[in-house]
Amino acid sequence: MIEPVPENKKNELQQAALPTDIAPWTWRQTWFAIAITILPWILLALALNSLGNTSNGGNAPLAFQVDLVSAIITFILSSIIEGAFLIAPFYYANKVFRNIKSHSRLALASLGFRAFSVRRAAFLIISFIVLIFVVNILYSDIITAFHLNLQTNDQVILARSKQAPITTYATLLAAVFIAPFCEEVFFRGFVFPGLRRKMPVALAIITSSLLFAFAHADVGSFAVLLVIGLMLAFVRWRTGSIWPGMLLHMLNNGIGAVSILLVMWGMFKT
Repeated sequence: MIEPVPENKKNELQQAALPTDIAPWTWRQTWFAIAITILPWILLALALNSLGNTSNGGNAPLAFQVDLVSAIITFILSSIIEGAFLIAPFYYANKVFRNIKSHSRLALASLGFRAFSVRRAAFLIISFIVLIFVVNILYSDIITAFHLNLQTNDQVILARSKQAPITTYATLLAAVFIAPFCEEVFFRGFVFPGLRRKMPVALAIITSSLLFAFAHADVGSFAVLLVIGLMLAFVRWRTGSIWPGMLLHMLNNGIGAVSILLVMWGMFKT
């Protein structure tokens, strides 16, 4: 005789069968995680930026040893801060499937760690990288044309690189390899499908992108970050996986990092 499936097991199996862009965790859990993750993250980011501005207020470069220690501390702190984005997603994803034998696999799949169409992903990544390049140029032209008193994150990093080049390398390293993974898991793996519980696709894409841009606490780059967030969320929706968006995110940050390095090394002028 086949034993009946317990009611709680039925619910979990039903949630495991949800579409790839709709989360098995609740709407309330999504917003609670957003509040406890993004707000402290913004406050800490602002505090670190303020500390950085204070410590690098002079024009003299830091001594090599001081810069090296600063670089190590910066990389560790950046990794910890970015790692905070992983806590809520993995907690709630595992909580949903905790009574199912293959709960780890289902939890990862619910966060977007899924197979995807390479051809579709490649087309989207190439198209959006070109579009991001165009957006950056247009944004820079708008700032210049209207004499806006805005400084992008790249410009801030370049300014600091004159006093602390090694620390700048550490910052760029974290931005290219740590940030894309952690931020994609949270914003596109957890927040976007969580919002899809009660929002249509377009509104969920816009809302998650606004949260992504807002979380960076960077007024000068807000518009560009919003556009990038829209692209990343769209890629997540169209591919059903966070891997392509993670690659796009990493590629975009990598191109920005290389541009900063070329300026630092005197091979390119802003």
